[in-house]
Amino acid sequence: MNEAPEISLTEHQRYWLKHVRACEASGKRITEYATDHGLAVRAMYDGKRALVKKGVLPRTHAARFQRARVVDPVVSSEWRIHLPNGLSVSFAGSVDARTLTTVLRTAAAVE
Repeated sequence: MNEAPEISLTEHQRYWLKHVRACEASGKRITEYATDHGLAVRAMYDGKRALVKKGVLPRTHAARFQRARVVDPVVSSEWRIHLPNGLSVSFAGSVDARTLTTVLRTAAAVE
């Protein structure tokens, strides 16, 4: 691992880095390693998390959330417009603005 990021570590962070690396080298889980060495399990996890956040250690699991992207959006050419007077206007296919305006004005005028 690159030594440059470790230069900016506090003594406390170096302490946990030493233990995290020793834990990894031992092949044990953090809980088992911490118990064997008289360390608080939560403190070891917190120390590791701070080192990961600082970029000294790699993430050990994938992020929980990933950005979604719509590949082929579903496009429908069917329209249904509900007007405040209770009428509904439905049509399929493309329509120009002038025709749509005329239809909606006419439907809105119906009482």
